[in-house]
Amino acid sequence: MNPADANFPMRVLSEDVVRGFLGAIWGIKTTGLENVPLEGPLIIAANHASLVDGPLVGSVIGSRRRPFAMGKKELFEKPVLGWWLRGIGSFPVDRTGDATSAMRAALAVLERGGCLYMAPEGTRVRSGERRAPKAGVSFLSARAGAPVVPVRVLGAAEFPRRFPLEVRIGAPLAPPKSEDRETGLAYAKDLMERIYSL
Repeated sequence: MNPADANFPMRVLSEDVVRGFLGAIWGIKTTGLENVPLEGPLIIAANHASLVDGPLVGSVIGSRRRPFAMGKKELFEKPVLGWWLRGIGSFPVDRTGDATSAMRAALAVLERGGCLYMAPEGTRVRSGERRAPKAGVSFLSARAGAPVVPVRVLGAAEFPRRFPLEVRIGAPLAPPKSEDRETGLAYAKDLMERIYSL
């Protein structure tokens, strides 16, 4: 296990609980787990349709990497939930204000060789809809030299009515060659196309 990842006791326990609960009741189908590199800085980028997405992806790839994750700051303001999120390796991001501190925290994870989980669209997107991705994933990938693994979650938008839940993991995408905004937006757009094509 990569020592720079979020290998916290609460994280390991949470993965076991999520995998056991969702797997036993709904079933989890996973393809492409071998595409997740075991070492080095890495970004896991997934579509985001439900609150189930993050815990599901984290529990599925936990045998290879345990990513830190950004979460909207409002979640961290709830005492119990905020305590749990920090305990599993999440940190807050202000989606409507200054995201500088969250970007610095994300970059620090990658610079020490850790793994980061992101939803490039920045918010939940209903099944069948698309939202323009943000360039943050591209900037972090370029700055840290971190490849990006595209992940598509199926069934979470219909949870708990969908059986089984499915996680499809694609081949890593090399970092963009530039940090400029135009390149970043084009990279993020291509990344989302890869995610939705899985």
